[in-house]
Amino acid sequence: MSYTNLNNPANYQLQGFGQDGMRTVSTTQAYVEGEYYRVIVAVEDSTISATSMVGDNLTNIDVYAGTTIYGLFTAITVSVGEVNAYL
Repeated sequence: MSYTNLNNPANYQLQGFGQDGMRTVSTTQAYVEGEYYRVIVAVEDSTISATSMVGDNLTNIDVYAGTTIYGLFTAITVSVGEVNAYL
């Protein structure tokens, strides 16, 4: 999936509310190379790392179930738990 310009409010709403789809990322399910993720939601208590296109990368941070992280990520790795990553 390609990067979408979020200057258009319609594009932002599509991605912000998951209408472009999602991937489950866990210790057994990897992210898909070449995709961009806008929102990460922890399904259960997790430890994650994520590569950010803008701002700081996340490195082995602990997140509680239900935590939502917004950004533009190209890679997400889960060492403990499971997250939903929205395209």
